[in-house]
Amino acid sequence: MILMHKLLSGAATLTLATLLACGGGGGGSTPPPTPPPPATATTLAYTDPTTGTYLLKKNATLSTATHLVLDLVGPAATTGSGVTASFTADTTKVTWVNVASSDAASTFVQNGTAFSLGTAPQILKGKVTGTVLQVAAAQKGTGSPVSLNAPLLRIALDLKASQPTGAITLAADATKCQVLDGSGAIGTIPVSVGTLNAQ
Repeated sequence: MILMHKLLSGAATLTLATLLACGGGGGGSTPPPTPPPPATATTLAYTDPTTGTYLLKKNATLSTATHLVLDLVGPAATTGSGVTASFTADTTKVTWVNVASSDAASTFVQNGTAFSLGTAPQILKGKVTGTVLQVAAAQKGTGSPVSLNAPLLRIALDLKASQPTGAITLAADATKCQVLDGSGAIGTIPVSVGTLNAQ
């Protein structure tokens, strides 16, 4: 019994000595470094799609670092009188806005250069519901179709404040993008969207 007690006391003494020698008292430890905060984005960077027939392309003239203007451009050798499209974006990072600050409140769309909308009332409409933007632009009647190889309509996104850098979701709804073609028929169109990043 005495021998067991001496062995246990010796083991405890050895453990205590080892802890003190290694700084186990707690006073000598250094806290881990604080990781740097994530980088805050200052720019909306958009890369145009490289393939497709109907393309959503950046309007470099109207865009700024945080205000991205996009033109929906149709294919060559195709005519029509109107177009409608539906887009989805990650609205935790960006927000759908008017193309120009001078546009009437909550219009969310501008006519491009292809269609002649005529006098009021015009067929030009934009609507935002949650993450989705629905837009339409068209001429009156189908008697004078125009080339669709030009900006058909314009939309815009603004970068929200204090966003981290990284990819931002932007997509077209293939079931809700349509054209009123040169023959007067309405058909679904494939819209190719580029990549959007906060930088």
